[in-house]
Amino acid sequence: MKIGFPRALFYFDYFPFWAGFFYHLGIEVETSPPTHRQIMEDGLKKTSDETCLPLKLLAGHIQALKDVDAIFLPRMVSMEENTYNCPKFLGIPESLLSAVPPEIPVLSAVINWRKGQRQVLKDLRVLGMQLGKSGAEIHRAFLEGHEWQQHYQDSRGRKWDFEEKMREIEYVTRQTQKIKPENFSMQVSENHQNCQKDLKITLIGHSYLVQECYANLNLLQRLREHAEVNLIQHVEREDVEAHLSGLRKKLFWSHAKQIYGAGNKFVEDPTIDGIIYLTCFGCGTDSMVQELLAQKVRKHHKPYMVITLDEHTGEAGLVTRLEAFLDMVERRKVREGYVSAYGECLDSHSNTL
Repeated sequence: MKIGFPRALFYFDYFPFWAGFFYHLGIEVETSPPTHRQIMEDGLKKTSDETCLPLKLLAGHIQALKDVDAIFLPRMVSMEENTYNCPKFLGIPESLLSAVPPEIPVLSAVINWRKGQRQVLKDLRVLGMQLGKSGAEIHRAFLEGHEWQQHYQDSRGRKWDFEEKMREIEYVTRQTQKIKPENFSMQVSENHQNCQKDLKITLIGHSYLVQECYANLNLLQRLREHAEVNLIQHVEREDVEAHLSGLRKKLFWSHAKQIYGAGNKFVEDPTIDGIIYLTCFGCGTDSMVQELLAQKVRKHHKPYMVITLDEHTGEAGLVTRLEAFLDMVERRKVREGYVSAYGECLDSHSNTL
């Protein structure tokens, strides 16, 4: 059996778990190709205008899956206690059924860690019944998927490269001989081995935007050509939790917690010269978290820029803004480090950046 897995949205965080899960069951996983123009255009035709860009890309990747026995669209409700994923995750697969080719069935599974591991296993057994697998097989597949996911998260250090890690995992899933996660290769791209540069910039945003090279117009690589880039994925969960203080109410979105907690850590880091927040038009969680983080940035007088993406984003405008921001950060670091990035009279409660 060959299952199609779209290379969008939940792929960027949770693909290692599902790759290990299906690998143990002996099921081949076929991922859609990297995003290109046709995928984006196909996604736009199958979604409403109010839908955010990542969901539009997911619709395009669903249509790009060919010659598969089924398409897998999990409902990732919650991945840790006391949190939820973005509502867009909760609406899958119903919100995207129109993008699924009529001749291809859809497989789904509910993952809700708010209800504990026992409930997660119970829901996975429902998927197992559709695949003709026993409860014991599903349990062992769950443990292997969890092991793959843990290995993936533990590898996300400073020299971690997302694309290389995904290629490694996809390669392993095509092997007939069983391979344990600890035996995966840990090769590091030469582009990241010698990344010591004068400027240190932090790129903050959802993984499915930061690592989506086509949609963000290769922003990450453009930044790495001029500066040493830090990502929120480099921050350990313990550090994220430690920097969530000061809020009147806990953040109950998983990505929002990671963005705000890791963002606070970078804001307080004196070695970070500037921060870029990457968001997409119409993102409800970012509309709140971005403003909370902006208030922190102003208090620490760090250069800060917000880049908002949608399907109409032009390359020329992005490059111009990026070059101007980097020039100003470099100038401030060399000559004007004593000057606030926002002016003397701007208070911490102002909405003006």
